[in-house]
Parts: sequence; structure tokens; C-alpha cells
Amino acid sequence: MKLTDLKTSDQIVAERRRKDPEFREAWDRLAIAREIAVQVVRYRTDNDLSQRDLAERVGLKQPAVARLENAEIQPTLDTLAKLTRATGLAFAIGVAGGAVHLLPSHVADAA
Repeated sequence: MKLTDLKTSDQIVAERRRKDPEFREAWDRLAIAREIAVQVVRYRTDNDLSQRDLAERVGLKQPAVARLENAEIQPTLDTLAKLTRATGLAFAIGVAGGAVHLLPSHVADAA
């Protein structure tokens, strides 16, 4: 098998979402957690912080930062508020159609 024959992670996820309703529900439910995780990891690495450093800055414990970065759980509004207060990050959240969505960054920046 050649490297070019391998599927991308996006292709694998799309295929599983089509074939497995339980996977699709879980994947979709944690979409906002994954998007927030990307922003938290980017902030932490851009500012040369360890998870422990960020946890102290935000008022969390290091394992909580690890869970945020792993997108294991949907962050609470309280946790998001702590993150924004300590880091300057901004999150705009929409709730519609039975789902929670992270809105585009320009919406968060305008808030």
C-alpha cells in the first residue's frame, strides 16, 4: 500500500459519521469541545505555557486543562468565562436546532 492510498483523518471521520449513528451523535456533540481545544492549545503554545502554567493562570487544575485540550468533555460556561478572563480568548456560542455551536471568531471579537 502506498502512502497516497491512505485515507485522511477527515475522510475516515466522514465515513464513520455516515455509517455509524452513535459515532455521528458523539462526534457532533463534542464539535464545540474540539474547536475550543484547538484555541486553548494554540494559546498555550503561542505563550510558551505548560498545562500547569495555564491552569494556574486560569484558576483550574492541570488535569482540567488536559481534559479541555483533549476535548473529552463539553466545557462549562463557567470554565469558558475563566478562560476568557485569564487569556483574552473570546468564544461566541450559538444554540439552535438542538445543538450548540461555536460561532465564527469575528462574532466573538465583536462581543
